Amino acid sequence: MTKSSHHSHAMLVRQALWALQKEVLNSLKEQFDSEVGYEAQPNEWFNVLLTAERYKWLRELTSLMADIDIMTELEMISEEHGETARAEIERLLFEENPEPDSFTKQYRNLLLSGVSLMPLHSQLKASLQNLPKSEKAKEHHHTQRKAWHEEHRSQARKKRN
Repeated sequence: MTKSSHHSHAMLVRQALWALQKEVLNSLKEQFDSEVGYEAQPNEWFNVLLTAERYKWLRELTSLMADIDIMTELEMISEEHGETARAEIERLLFEENPEPDSFTKQYRNLLLSGVSLMPLHSQLKASLQNLPKSEKAKEHHHTQRKAWHEEHRSQARKKRN
């Protein structure tokens, strides 16, 4: 795979992940509005997302998305970057036997609740197939995600100088 195909595949995954997150948040907001009996204003909804215990499970998705954004801003996206992105997204969204209070379990419950996430979930799964698959341990990929930040900072410093 060339640099441009790694980058273009990573960008497709990024776009699919953003679309999925947007629909997750829209679905949760609809549920919240229904529960409180009125349409919450954006600033109120944002505050609820940040402070309510029931939505803390979303932080793991937000963190992964921030890391994917950083990876797609790198000058070169390597095969290992793609492997890590795929492994981390699959771990978070497609894990077979999730822990009861995990993001994956909460997400799966939302997915099965009848909201319109399935097409976006399928689109993300399909776009992930274009990234290289890895057999490396979960800890390896977690370390690689952290390394993206340092690589990004280093490249930003070089651009400034």
